[in-house]
Amino acid sequence: MIRRLLHRDRMTGQAVRFVIVGVLNTFVDLGAFYLLSLIPGMPLVAAKAVSYVLGICNSFVWNKYWTFSARRSERGGREFAVFFAVNLPPLLVNVVVFTLLGLWIGSGSEAVRLAKAFAAAVVSVMWNFLGSRYLAFRHTALKGSRDG
Repeated sequence: MIRRLLHRDRMTGQAVRFVIVGVLNTFVDLGAFYLLSLIPGMPLVAAKAVSYVLGICNSFVWNKYWTFSARRSERGGREFAVFFAVNLPPLLVNVVVFTLLGLWIGSGSEAVRLAKAFAAAVVSVMWNFLGSRYLAFRHTALKGSRDG
């Protein structure tokens, strides 16, 4: 069952792998942010930007070699450029979704704020997965695809 769920030639397998990589990226991002924020004089915005880029780099490696099985691809430079471009807009998407939800349901309690942040993250993850699957790694992600 798990092996079938993680099958690379199926969109569901790629999506599950992508989410697992996303969890790992969250740890990379937060860990790098924490370490960078310990540097005296380091602006927190700069630390966050660098940690986000490190998360993108980590994500690229795991998604190229594990999620979308593009290890034999000779398009690494193009893949990275497209992957990087796909992964920059989610910051904007996240802020816009969070802001729109705030306008729609108000700021509310801590639980409401967390729910808005979670919803914004879900939209960003969907953006990242679809952009990665159909743009950055389309030459291998769609090869032999049975469901999309």
